[in-house]
Amino acid sequence: MDKHTSKITAKSIEQSGLPTDYKKALAEYIWNSFDARATIVHLNFESNTLERLESFSISDNGTGIDIETIDDTFGNFLDSNKRDLFNKDNFQKGRKGKGRYAFSTFANSCNWATTVEGPNGKLLSYNIAINKADLQNFTIDDRTITRNTNTGTIVNFYDFFDLSAKSLSSKEFVDYLSCEFGWFLFLNREKGYKIIVNGVELAYDEMIGDSEELIHPIGNDSFKVVFIRWNQKIGDKYYFYFLGQNQKEASKEYTSFNNKAIEFHHSVYIESPFFDSFHETLDNEPVLGFAEKNQSHPTYKTLLTALKALVSKKEKHYVRDIQADKLIKEYQSKGILPESKIKSNDLENVIKEIYCAVPGIFQTSNNQQSKMLVGLVNLLLATGYGQSILEVIESVATLSDEERESLNKVL
Repeated sequence: MDKHTSKITAKSIEQSGLPTDYKKALAEYIWNSFDARATIVHLNFESNTLERLESFSISDNGTGIDIETIDDTFGNFLDSNKRDLFNKDNFQKGRKGKGRYAFSTFANSCNWATTVEGPNGKLLSYNIAINKADLQNFTIDDRTITRNTNTGTIVNFYDFFDLSAKSLSSKEFVDYLSCEFGWFLFLNREKGYKIIVNGVELAYDEMIGDSEELIHPIGNDSFKVVFIRWNQKIGDKYYFYFLGQNQKEASKEYTSFNNKAIEFHHSVYIESPFFDSFHETLDNEPVLGFAEKNQSHPTYKTLLTALKALVSKKEKHYVRDIQADKLIKEYQSKGILPESKIKSNDLENVIKEIYCAVPGIFQTSNNQQSKMLVGLVNLLLATGYGQSILEVIESVATLSDEERESLNKVL
């Protein structure tokens, strides 16, 4: 057994910003598995009759931890060699080597049982261990040749505190995993990517309300575009994510459709070799390198225009088909809709169209203001002045040609 020392003190490790929540800490280990090219990650735990956690492990079918570079991966804290792999939120999960120490949030020791392919093609297995009381040092068992197995890593945690089997089986934890990894699993679903908790596959698709995948060609470049609307907020702002090979993030940009009041939670992922040589710059001036591109590139600008049109279309469909119906049901339950002299369906359809065009009018109104607004619309329709509604709306909001046509048609 060899003893190694990381190039930083234990105190510095503890003060480096390690996750304080067990959910975030465990996410670090799962991301590390996907960083190691795993397609399936298992979380397995057992408890006793008192629901006390007795065993807990995270295992994967990745490439394992190469002992030849162990001092780079485990020895160089805050300088992990995985920073060139897939990343999200403009940083590689585990990129700075914090992930391996995250166990100290809920356990006193951690052991990595890893199998990796050696330079001669043989599979080599060994163990790495770290204790919370001595974070600066880690030990490595002697390597052994292994047969009848595959590469991968099993991370075992021991001597738990602030973690229970109930926590790991809770809906809160499952929802967190769905929010954190749902988009990644969805993008890689055809490759068989999965997270399995005690034999049950993570049902991240329950988070997805709508999705669309399309190929968008621009000149000689082709872009795979995946739009996802989430059923609930996923803990992130709404972005276009621009990904190159291996889904390495080259850049991201706000979608600008960030109206939280209508609960239009969405993400858009764009994959293309175009982004392999894409480097976002502080200004919009073209880069000097002929092979490199930034946000000033004509293809990027054309793509961004098409993406915004896609999200705009999705938002309008969502507001019209889902949120407008919710608004009418809410108005019915609160008695805001009056006994109309016209057909109730006509009044409801007009309210829906106004809501689709300018949702802010309804979202900022209390019950009394809503009654006044609906009453005014009802009066104008009943007295034959329905077209005046369009004039009133345009006096307070700018309508697109499509919105004006839709509202005019229903009036």
